[in-house]
Amino acid sequence: MSSPGKSPSTTTRRRRIGNVDSHLLHGVKAKVIAGCRNCRTRRIKCDEKKPCGHCARKGLECKQTEFIVHERWPESTTATSTNTHDGLSEGQDTSTNYYDPESTYDVFRQASSTVPREPRRSPQLQGLIEVTVTEEIAKLLDIYQRGIGTWMDVLDHSLAYQRQVVRYALSSPLLLHAICALSAKQMSLLGEAFLWEPVSARHYGKSLGLLIRELTEQQTSREVIVSATILLCSCELLACPGVDYQRHLYGARSLFQTHSIAANGSSLEHAGFWIYARHDVSLALVHECATLIPPREWPNVPQFKETEEDRLGNRILWILAKMIEFRFSSIEGNWSDKRARDFRDLSSEIDLWWESLPSSARGIATTDISGNGLTKMWFCVPSAAAGCLYYHMTKILSFECLLERYTEVHSETSQYSNWLEEIRSHALAIASICLSPGLQEGALIVAVNPLFYAAKHICSLSLKTKIWALLEHIEVHLGFHTQNRVAQLQKELVLNNR
Repeated sequence: MSSPGKSPSTTTRRRRIGNVDSHLLHGVKAKVIAGCRNCRTRRIKCDEKKPCGHCARKGLECKQTEFIVHERWPESTTATSTNTHDGLSEGQDTSTNYYDPESTYDVFRQASSTVPREPRRSPQLQGLIEVTVTEEIAKLLDIYQRGIGTWMDVLDHSLAYQRQVVRYALSSPLLLHAICALSAKQMSLLGEAFLWEPVSARHYGKSLGLLIRELTEQQTSREVIVSATILLCSCELLACPGVDYQRHLYGARSLFQTHSIAANGSSLEHAGFWIYARHDVSLALVHECATLIPPREWPNVPQFKETEEDRLGNRILWILAKMIEFRFSSIEGNWSDKRARDFRDLSSEIDLWWESLPSSARGIATTDISGNGLTKMWFCVPSAAAGCLYYHMTKILSFECLLERYTEVHSETSQYSNWLEEIRSHALAIASICLSPGLQEGALIVAVNPLFYAAKHICSLSLKTKIWALLEHIEVHLGFHTQNRVAQLQKELVLNNR
């Protein structure tokens, strides 16, 4: 074992490669991409120390990782070969040669420069393909349906990604490997990286190779391609969130924008778009910028007077995206008349959403006593909790806009204090929802950004500490990165107390 502060020896790294060779495709060379996640995200050379020099200088948490990918596919594969690990049935053609990409970004860049071939089979024949489900694959499918699949469907009552996508996966090696890569990646982040990281890397590499083949040869249905892309970009964001997030969302965005898939597609494609939209909004909040797909281009936004909690949640998500665009737009100086009017219209839209919300979807306050000014809440479905979290997040951003304008228009002090009180009220509402017992995992994932903003504005140090602890719990027990948000909150607290 290498000593702290020294990079792994060549012998150690060869041993690590040897441990996973049996998991890789026969005849495919493997390489190890080493270094910490921050350096990989910024695409700079990592010295592989612990912590590395870059993270030490920037005061960042340094998480070393080794991600194994295939250098390239075999030069040729016979059409009659059988590989139970690959999930392909006997007789399936795998003769096309591709360099193995390292991410969905590489896949779509490569596919966009390739002239598509004529389809060799109709998309309707997709269901005739047989895949081999090993014990490992069955375990990963079960992990997916019980865990991360519920995150995907938190705002979809049809549970498309837990049901329909899994059904498709039983006849699609592409979807099967994508699901397995995502499930294994989550497991690798829960303290068993040595066991699950090679498994995730193996399925991830296979699914990328299959995705680029499907994109260029057009052998499968559009639903499968969209679903696999959403699963793979979710895997990438789970593995390595950071400043390079646009690369992770590039493939899904190009599908939705170039082909108008979300507007003209099936219900499964619509479900995929709303998962993408949640990613887009979440990362826009982290990086304080507008969403990659502007809200005005979002298709099939649910209208007012909806009664289903999932569609209500998707509508407030869209309104939140519009508020993010307004809040973080690079406009300096006094508000123009148009900007003030736009803000009033958007504020009215937020309030109208809340007023039209069925009482059952607002959560039920229990009779249990809670401290720190919180109210214990219970929600009939996770989508209702997610919608309310998005609503309170949107309200906080709207009042932050007013506070920012305060210094420009010299409003009365009492008005300024009222806005601060409103922000704190919504911050406490977020804390009440998230700290109540029984909140499901899908809603907890939605809660990460609302919790960050709530902790910023809550005055009580003990309540801030509880929120930090909950964010840390989400990372430890769900594998969803939150440490950067906790570190940012703690840094701001230190600066504010100086």
